[in-house]
Amino acid sequence: MIETTTSCNPCVSEAAAPGRPAPTARALRPRLLVGFVLLGGLAGCGTLGGAPAGPVAAPATAPADPVVAFAASAAPGQQTGVVLAGGQPAVVKLVRVYNAASGRECREVAVTSGGVERARLVCAGPNGTWAEARPLLRGGGVARP
Repeated sequence: MIETTTSCNPCVSEAAAPGRPAPTARALRPRLLVGFVLLGGLAGCGTLGGAPAGPVAAPATAPADPVVAFAASAAPGQQTGVVLAGGQPAVVKLVRVYNAASGRECREVAVTSGGVERARLVCAGPNGTWAEARPLLRGGGVARP
């Protein structure tokens, strides 16, 4: 018959190294804390690469306004020709990209049509769509040094 012994304290290991006392519950607390912190950190790793955790927003459709469509995908300094809603040809140039005080990404676009240059401001919405926004200062910012 094989006899087994059980310890009344589950935190004390009976397999201590020879000549060393088994660790006490107080000595194991920091190790347990580190283990729980690591497990908690790894619990969120499942959502990093796979399927999204929450509902997925519908993909944003392309804007109907050609200036807004250009601003949504252009890099600073990039310019191209577009046809405006009224049928007039225009040259659009992305002047700058910045984050507004609201946290939204905004893009300033210079639109030149018929020899007249005018600034338009386009900002990203919370669902990934882009729309024209009202500038806070009059005159825009196209004439920058």
